[in-house]
Amino acid sequence: MLSFGTVICTYKRQHLLEQCLESWQRSHRLPNQLIVVDATPNASEYQAELMHKFSSLFDQPDNHYIISEQPGLTLQRNIGLQRVKTDIVCFVDDDAHISPDYVGKIVEVFEHDQQKTIGGVNGTALGQFDNSSQKYARFFRNYVRHHFGKVAQRIRIPAEQTKLHEPLTSELQTLPLIHIDRLWGANMNYRTELIYNLGFDENFQRYGLFEDVDISVRVGKTHKLVCRLDALIDHDETLGKSTRPKEAQYFLASWVNSAYIIEKLFPCAESRNAHQRFFELLRLFSAISPEAVRTKKFRALGNAELFNQAHVFIQELRQCQSSEELGAKFQQIQLQIMSISLPV
Repeated sequence: MLSFGTVICTYKRQHLLEQCLESWQRSHRLPNQLIVVDATPNASEYQAELMHKFSSLFDQPDNHYIISEQPGLTLQRNIGLQRVKTDIVCFVDDDAHISPDYVGKIVEVFEHDQQKTIGGVNGTALGQFDNSSQKYARFFRNYVRHHFGKVAQRIRIPAEQTKLHEPLTSELQTLPLIHIDRLWGANMNYRTELIYNLGFDENFQRYGLFEDVDISVRVGKTHKLVCRLDALIDHDETLGKSTRPKEAQYFLASWVNSAYIIEKLFPCAESRNAHQRFFELLRLFSAISPEAVRTKKFRALGNAELFNQAHVFIQELRQCQSSEELGAKFQQIQLQIMSISLPV
């Protein structure tokens, strides 16, 4: 039986962490290893209390409650990853609660995958695929991305550079799985051997929007990703809203961070052009949309000022001549985004 480890990263959300740990404590199969990486400044004040309260999760020598001196999702994930000794590693958000049979169902996918073609597995958030139309909408989206994404797509992965869309092997077709082209960061389960040396890209600062996409597409160069439809989690994103970027910052980060992934992994005309076309389509849609629509969908549609600023940032990334320059510029732009005076 494959061993299963869990890494939970948290920052200034003790009450959410406790709820998350409660769900893991109720699991029918406890993880073989559990690691919490907490970057809260006063974490040492409650660390011992939580370890005692959830003693069944911390009673093994390889289970750890680590206090990180610096906050940052990718940094904290890497701190946890370097301690992992299990075959499978699950990265789960502190505002996500697993169902009691979640671990068993995730492990079952990897154990059925005798040829080791699957690199990562997502569970399913409650309400995400409640009916067949949602399920087949995902199939359709993946098909469009793969076959027509070169026309317009935020992150276009050239078909010859990925295994993400190859068919599942016969032994996996008996399980309730669907293809996906990226794992959602709220619950990501990877073969540890595939990501241990890859690690998470620490150029993604703090909240690290699209850091989950970045690791997904890197694993996807050699392996497939799937979602198990009956491995359920309850992920209420409103619980942790206080630590997420504001709408305008999110808008800029969505374009800057996706452009960074392209320049780092797929700096080719196909990916850049698809990114630019999608950018211009949304800019046009934003310009002709009523104010009420832009306000409601501000995180996606922004406004003219934000599109202009995003364009400047994207061009700065494209002008970088080395990976070192690209990483430094990306970090600089992220600091600008968080400090810039924005309308929302």
